[in-house]
Amino acid sequence: MTATTSPLPTAPDERITAEGFVSDRLARRLELLEQSIADGERALRGSADPVSGRLVPPARGGYREQILSNLSVERALADTIRRSLESRG
Repeated sequence: MTATTSPLPTAPDERITAEGFVSDRLARRLELLEQSIADGERALRGSADPVSGRLVPPARGGYREQILSNLSVERALADTIRRSLESRG
């Protein structure tokens, strides 16, 4: 991205408000958190590698504990962001 382009899709005459900017950032953060939560849940139950097709076993031991910890934090943060976005309207 260059200095003359904007990452937000807006019309040339439409100004970006501070409220809109914050809401867009929160929505993007929520999207990333939801993807991370889905990845963590997939790691806990195991899955098939999309490229090779081989089975990936579920997480175990310390790795499983770390994923569980991450998921609890990510879910709480996602809930907080959802509430914030709802209150913004």
